Amino acid sequence: MNDVGTLSINECEITNKDVTVTYVPQTFVTSYQYSIYKDGKDYKNITVNNNKKTNIILDKTGNYQIIITAYTNLGFRTYKTGYYKIDKEAPVIEVQNEKVILSLAEDYDPLTNIRAHDNVDGNVKNKVKTNIDSINLNFFGKKKLTYTVSDKAGNIAKKDIILDVSLSGYLLSFNQIILIIFLSILLIILLMVDRATKLEKRFANFTVKPLKDKTKSLFDNISLYNRKVVYKISERVTKFEILKKSSKRYEKYMDAFSNNKYNAIDFVSMKIITSFIFLIVSILIQTLRFKLINIYEMFIPVLFGYYLLDIIYAYKYRNYRKKIEKDLLQAIIIMNNSFKSGRSITQAIKIVAEQLDGAIADEFKKMSLELSFGLELEVVFRRFAERIKLEEAMYLTSSLSVLNKTGGNIIKVFTSIEKTLFNRQKLNLELKSLTGASKIIMYVLIITPLLFTFIISFINKDYFSPLFTNPLGFIIIGLIVVLYITYIIVVRKIMRVRM
Repeated sequence: MNDVGTLSINECEITNKDVTVTYVPQTFVTSYQYSIYKDGKDYKNITVNNNKKTNIILDKTGNYQIIITAYTNLGFRTYKTGYYKIDKEAPVIEVQNEKVILSLAEDYDPLTNIRAHDNVDGNVKNKVKTNIDSINLNFFGKKKLTYTVSDKAGNIAKKDIILDVSLSGYLLSFNQIILIIFLSILLIILLMVDRATKLEKRFANFTVKPLKDKTKSLFDNISLYNRKVVYKISERVTKFEILKKSSKRYEKYMDAFSNNKYNAIDFVSMKIITSFIFLIVSILIQTLRFKLINIYEMFIPVLFGYYLLDIIYAYKYRNYRKKIEKDLLQAIIIMNNSFKSGRSITQAIKIVAEQLDGAIADEFKKMSLELSFGLELEVVFRRFAERIKLEEAMYLTSSLSVLNKTGGNIIKVFTSIEKTLFNRQKLNLELKSLTGASKIIMYVLIITPLLFTFIISFINKDYFSPLFTNPLGFIIIGLIVVLYITYIIVVRKIMRVRM
């Protein structure tokens, strides 16, 4: 409050925003005039012929002062305000070169050959900041260097230049040397194979081919070498009790992978080999890009490679179970026909092993072999049911156990089992046809988020970069992955219909 009225703001420090000064005259003021001085010069004069308040807006850069002259019935009074400092002009950054060429790993001071000036603060070069700490000059390519400076009023100026990092004067890194050696050895091997192939063709006309070629193919040699490596790793893995215990859950896969003759611990060894291969591939890729691999780029391929085989194992085991479930009905039909022709159970099992192929044939061969070793029929079928873990096999085992103890018409029993399994498979096929559309919708909903993420990343590569450059972003990524996995599990549980 002063003797001519009230001002909302009497003065203000330097700012880059508009300043609105509200003047409310005293009740005895009949009229008033306010004069605005900008940078010491008369800028604007306004006369108000009433007693109402007014808003004085200062919206341009300058150093303002307001002088208010209030008129009353007894004369006039004058009031002079303090200074209002407004600065809306950003500093100016001047660079000598818009593009700077550097050698790989060269030391560079970004503040050389630049100037920064502000209309109020003067030289502000000491306030200039850059993103040089986030730029890795050990990788070749074009980098964007950003200069940023602000004045006291809060005005911010930015300037971008290009740092072109070239390979001149740079010694190759250890990874690059290893890659060059690896590629050179690979080229030499290919040349040697090509030379050997040409020599073989030249001498082929003068040699007699054997009746049976016992030479192994390249794939067979690779498979044999891989098996040797797996066995060697398994010998060392068995010394670790944790890995040895975790290998027990792979025992169910041994029947599905019976042709490979692997033990449960060998599956863990193959996972370790796969992780190592993925790590080597990621290192080679980063080396080709002339970049050093970081901890995240090492951890993700290793983790992915370690659990990739779990998906393959589960997929193959699932197909193995489906094949057994599908062929079991055919095996029961063959056994029933054998019984009708007067064959015994042992003979029927041999006929199934000879007539069929695949997983079910292998199981019946095992049963035939166990019977030849003297095991009882009930024990053989119980072991068969425990191996394949199918409800139909348990039903078959129970029926044969009852028949073996109490007697009965085996043809009628197998005919009943045959009809039951046939109706069950028929119902399964009808159920799949009814739920097929819903499953397609489920798969589309699962794939859609991944598809949109890929499209957005392809259109704008930096769109998701804050998630990988901020600690909070990693938390958000973790929540997204957890929610996405939960969504898949819940949808699959809803869609699953058990018989």
